[in-house]
Amino acid sequence: MKKIKIITPENIEIEYTLADLGSRMAAAVIDTLIKDLIILAMVIGLLISLYYAPHFWEENYGWIIGISLIVFVLISYGYFLVAELKMNGRTPGKKILKLRTIRNNGEPITFKHSALRNLFKIFIDSYGIGVALIYLNKDHKRIGDFVASTMVIAEEEKTAPITLESIQTSNEQLSYYITPEENRLIRDYFERKNTMDDYYKTQQSLKEYFTKKFESLGILEEGQDFINKI
Repeated sequence: MKKIKIITPENIEIEYTLADLGSRMAAAVIDTLIKDLIILAMVIGLLISLYYAPHFWEENYGWIIGISLIVFVLISYGYFLVAELKMNGRTPGKKILKLRTIRNNGEPITFKHSALRNLFKIFIDSYGIGVALIYLNKDHKRIGDFVASTMVIAEEEKTAPITLESIQTSNEQLSYYITPEENRLIRDYFERKNTMDDYYKTQQSLKEYFTKKFESLGILEEGQDFINKI
């Protein structure tokens, strides 16, 4: 799999592994099956109601069909949108294949990013255009990814998971000075540290970043143990 290096808003270089066409297609197949099962359940419910309440159908046929079509569209679109927002850039299919959608700068996707990329997924990319683009461009992106400024990465196996909390135990006060973005950055670093080709460069950048930050806040001495454990 191809690796890509990006510069985060904190000016730290982080290495990610891009998801290839095969893994993305496999995840898409799983998600499509799950989504279709939900739609199938809706159709079965409609058929049951038709069987047991034919007069209701005769009186409200137009409304039933209209509402059903709206619900169908909402399920087709909302499945991916809700899953990515609730599961930190993953869908059930992506979770099984260990994939995740992130922004081009390495930050988690927001509602806007997910809404844009999945709008193109439903109405354009699902007709084979997305598959062709993933295969042809070096960053393995489909149209929705280009428009929303996102990419899909492969999450490596974690051989030695380390949590941010475990390196904050020496001084719990540090948690007040670490922003959610920095929290995410340091977590990503520890999760990928053992699979990075040159993690030393990232390690040094992180140490320099937190050294300057703690020094400017006047807590360098308290934060030294935290820096040493990076």
